Order: sequence, then structure tokens, then C-alpha cells
Amino acid sequence: MSSTESTSESMGEATATEAAVQDPVTPDPAETDTQVEVALVRSVRYGPIIVVGTAIGAVIAAIAALFFPVDPDAEYELGQAVGMALVVGAVIGLTLSALLALLLGRIAKRNRGAALAVLTDVK
Repeated sequence: MSSTESTSESMGEATATEAAVQDPVTPDPAETDTQVEVALVRSVRYGPIIVVGTAIGAVIAAIAALFFPVDPDAEYELGQAVGMALVVGAVIGLTLSALLALLLGRIAKRNRGAALAVLTDVK
């Protein structure tokens, strides 16, 4: 018997032994299902409502400022008036949209429900 044949035989035995060590026989996992009653509560996403309300207020105020003429002898220009109206409109829009979001949140919390959830534990 040559040395290459004995090496390949011993490698085959080592591979089989390693496979047996790496892949031990494990029992099938046991699953237990438990039904749990959970409460469903709806909620409002405040961020998008406030951001959109702020943007709408700013745009409306800026457009409204363009319709009022600026006196040529005034110490400010049209761009400054539009900028100031934009800021004031954004603040008003933010306030109104935050109040709207709070109101919608109160209305959404009234609608509560219950559901049956299945909790699965695998051991």
C-alpha cells in the first residue's frame, strides 16, 4: 500500500468523523401555540401632519403677501415682506396642524378593538 492510498483512506475516515461531530442528532423542535387576546389601539402619526401643515401655511402666506403692493417709499422690499409672511404663515400652519393632529389622535384612540394573537414558542 502506498503512502497516498493510506493518506486518502485516513482523510476519508477523518471527514466522516468530523461530519459526525459537527452534525449531532438533534430532536425535532417542539412548538407550543398559545392564543392571547390583545388590545388594538389606533394612533396618528404626528410628524407628517405637522410638517405638511407647516409647509401649507408658509406657502399660503407667501402667496398672499405677493398680492399686497409695497409702497415705493417703504423701508422694506417685496422679498422681505414675502419672507416675513412666510415665517409667520409657517408658525400659524404649525400651530393649526399640531392642534389638528392632537384632535385626530383623540378621535383615533376612541376606536379600540380586540384581536386574538397566536404566540408560538419553539423549544
